[in-house]
Amino acid sequence: MRWKTVAFGVLVMGLLFGCKEAEQKRNRVSGTATFDGKPIPFGDVLFTPDATKKNSGAQGIANIRNGKYDTSAQGGKGYGGGPAVIRVTGFDREGGKLLCEQEFQVDLPPGDAKHDIDVPKGKAKPSGGDI
Repeated sequence: MRWKTVAFGVLVMGLLFGCKEAEQKRNRVSGTATFDGKPIPFGDVLFTPDATKKNSGAQGIANIRNGKYDTSAQGGKGYGGGPAVIRVTGFDREGGKLLCEQEFQVDLPPGDAKHDIDVPKGKAKPSGGDI
């Protein structure tokens, strides 16, 4: 009978601790976001780990407000670090006209980082097509 109690205890401990999803490390990324050298009034920046460079860390997001973004600000979520594909979507105001939508490949350092983004006018795709 004693072995059944021990086996049951091991099973319960395994369920409690073994099935817990591990929290991915997230770092703060902040900086400026401009379109054609001018601050993007409203939008967002999405940080996706670059799978082509074997990065599978945590995805991050930050709101752009008046040309600045910060993954630790309201609505943001930190990024895991390393090679990333950054997708910038900018509008002229909240609910307004699309200014730009562009992707960039970057290599962010592990830990907190500052990264300024400038979407060149000739590279932006405001038509809403695939990037």
